[in-house]
Amino acid sequence: MTEAFNVQTAALPGAPMEQDLSAPCPLVQALIEALKIRHVRYCHWKSNIRLDDGLNAEDDLDLLVYRPHAEQFFAALTQVGFKLAEARFGSGHPGVLHAFAVDPDSLKLVHVHAYFQIVSGDSLVKSYHLPLESLLLDGAAKKSGMPIPSAEAEMVVFCLRILLKHSSLLETLLVNRHYGSVAEEFAWLHERASATSTRALWLDLIPNASGAEFDELCTAIADPAALVQRVRLGLRLSWRLRGWRRLGHTAAVASRLWRLVLLISCRLRRRRPRRLVAGGAMIAFVGPKASGKSTLGAALSSHLGTQLDLHRIHVGKPPATLLSAPFRLFLPLLRRALPGERSGEYQTLDRRNKMRYSFVYIVRMLLLAHDRRVQLLRSHRAATKGTIVVADRYPSLEVGAIDSSPFSDAAIAASGSRLKSVLMRRERRFYENLPQPDLVIRLVAPIETTLARDASRNKRDGPDPQSLRRRRDIETVAEFPGVPVSLVSSNRSLDDTIADVVRGVWFHL
Repeated sequence: MTEAFNVQTAALPGAPMEQDLSAPCPLVQALIEALKIRHVRYCHWKSNIRLDDGLNAEDDLDLLVYRPHAEQFFAALTQVGFKLAEARFGSGHPGVLHAFAVDPDSLKLVHVHAYFQIVSGDSLVKSYHLPLESLLLDGAAKKSGMPIPSAEAEMVVFCLRILLKHSSLLETLLVNRHYGSVAEEFAWLHERASATSTRALWLDLIPNASGAEFDELCTAIADPAALVQRVRLGLRLSWRLRGWRRLGHTAAVASRLWRLVLLISCRLRRRRPRRLVAGGAMIAFVGPKASGKSTLGAALSSHLGTQLDLHRIHVGKPPATLLSAPFRLFLPLLRRALPGERSGEYQTLDRRNKMRYSFVYIVRMLLLAHDRRVQLLRSHRAATKGTIVVADRYPSLEVGAIDSSPFSDAAIAASGSRLKSVLMRRERRFYENLPQPDLVIRLVAPIETTLARDASRNKRDGPDPQSLRRRRDIETVAEFPGVPVSLVSSNRSLDDTIADVVRGVWFHL
């Protein structure tokens, strides 16, 4: 019978009871089998209360790997389709890496957070190297095939981690924002670990430890209200473990401030500071209006952007630049005063055949081309730095195609004005030598399907079947020589279309 610690742990609402876990998702199961075949020594070293979430791709898999087995570990990751990732802006930690893969059945992004050494303690900086790898790896227990440490070893490391998080003001604030989950995990470990064995382990591992201190810290961790007691114990422990620090105090403070700024910046921008080691990519969705470009771009973002640095752009509506902003202020007024100068009017077959363009329209197209060029050059630079850029629409070199130059050589020759021809040529040059996307996803759907979708969309101006019909030919002629193009039919269930897009994009990343 498991011995009880000499502490009181309150019953926590919603605390999970021990039960047999369901089978892991297929990708995680494949990884477990690949690691087993290669005899890799590893374990899921922390937060095993939520291991079922990790096995089903609802949470990270925090794996501690025996360093001499790193090569076999990487081979297993590659075999089952994982891609290595890295933290951006210096926010990573030594001996720690990330790997991601898309589960082909659920389309969930599986995140392996691999450790080759235990760097832990405070949440942001992880100022300590805890030399306890062998202790954790020696556990013989398994859950759903995943090796885990002994309850006593996990308990000791858990107490260390929580107390060291109380050794600075910022870390104390962070860990106590949702302290209920900490107390819940402590209660879960408390039920499983032997009091005598855990206390003996603590006395053996921690410099100048005492049994009375261990009982006191267990009581403080179990009680959410014992904040002052936890801070006092955390400061005392951090001093005794100063030989385990991997960063000095000054370096730790500087790193903590930098990471806090990065954390706030990423949350405000809704971006993740992680990128694939292989680099980013520019993914372009093209196709007729109402074929699902925005919907599929949003779906791709929800599948990959929760963990990786992903940025969406709309090339049809680029943000204003300093050059175009003054003109855009008057654009609503010009649309009302000159309804014949709307873009839709110039997209009709009759208007295009006449090749007569007003000065206002030419200036507008020139500024739009400039804004698109600025947007795409900036996005291309981000992609080369590791960002996955998802573009709704994309210009091509095909004159007359949607989002490309509307001015053919014949139109320039027929302009009848030197100033107009100069501006039209300048507009054409903005589209020259633009960075090409890394992958084009061309959506195809029958006209009847797109008309039905357009009729059901909640738009400010309501459905516009005439616009959809007249734009269709210029939305389907764009070509992208030398760029991989994936044809995706959106004339079927949304789930099937999303599955094809997510799998296809992940293959090309």
